[in-house]
Amino acid sequence: MIRHLHPTDSPRILQFRASAGLGDTCTLANALRGGPRRFPTAKYATIALSPRAWQNCWVESQNGKINGVLRAGPRSGKQAWEISELYLRNSKSSLILDLLEQIAVQAGGAGAYRIFIRIPVGSNASDFAQKAGFSTIYRETIYQTTSTHSAATKLGISEDFFTLRPRYQADDGNLFRMHNVVTPMAIRIKTGQTSEDWAAGMERLGPKSSEWILDLPTGEIGALIQTSTTKTQHMFNVNWATNAGGQLGAIVAAALKETDDVSAVTAVPDYKPSLAHLLANIGFKKQANYEVMVKPLTQPISEIQQVLAAVS
Repeated sequence: MIRHLHPTDSPRILQFRASAGLGDTCTLANALRGGPRRFPTAKYATIALSPRAWQNCWVESQNGKINGVLRAGPRSGKQAWEISELYLRNSKSSLILDLLEQIAVQAGGAGAYRIFIRIPVGSNASDFAQKAGFSTIYRETIYQTTSTHSAATKLGISEDFFTLRPRYQADDGNLFRMHNVVTPMAIRIKTGQTSEDWAAGMERLGPKSSEWILDLPTGEIGALIQTSTTKTQHMFNVNWATNAGGQLGAIVAAALKETDDVSAVTAVPDYKPSLAHLLANIGFKKQANYEVMVKPLTQPISEIQQVLAAVS
């Protein structure tokens, strides 16, 4: 039986961890932090006691024993959901299909038009996701360097090459236009073809991340830079316009700006080979590969307009 996680599940969570393997999926931020890990017992015990949190968490339970845990919810807006964590009891991989199908029903009922999932390349979870109606949008590679200062030095570009400003909500229209120009059509079709759908499905590096805009003299947006820094790691993500491609080195330098000399990590989609080549040249190494997948959801019945037709 698949149901919400309940406060009374705390003892079952302790039992589940002992027989659960690594997670089968993760968000962008967790992929940059090292990918799926062992089941975090204390975290889910806290979730079980929080009415707001356990509503975004489902379990598969049989005979009083938890066999699977799935956590999901809106990505950046209610029109797009994301499966953030999926843990299964060892030898229970067949439950992936049931959990993915059930969460799609939940997401569609909440008004979502699509649901995303990120799976390590080579995981059998990908096969079950395909059976549940998910398809791969693109593959991505995680690149990491041990020293932000060393990478920035190899770029040989002044930190003050250009000026960035914070991102505002009013930028969404121009960012969507940039997205349409630089993103292959096959990917755009799957990730949202309106500004609202694109914004709802956009990934961020966490609640404390910063977002910066490079403005071009033409009035267009030249790049979006996302950053998030801890004491031991600097995460960043960059997207740039076609006519700003000649400044890619400076854009990456800006993404590494004003950080301590810590490890730096980013994700590169397979349709951005120029970024992968640049990172490799300044000392970044490949760490992991993921499949980013999506499932389109049926439009909620409440939003379907009734049409009356005359019958002769």
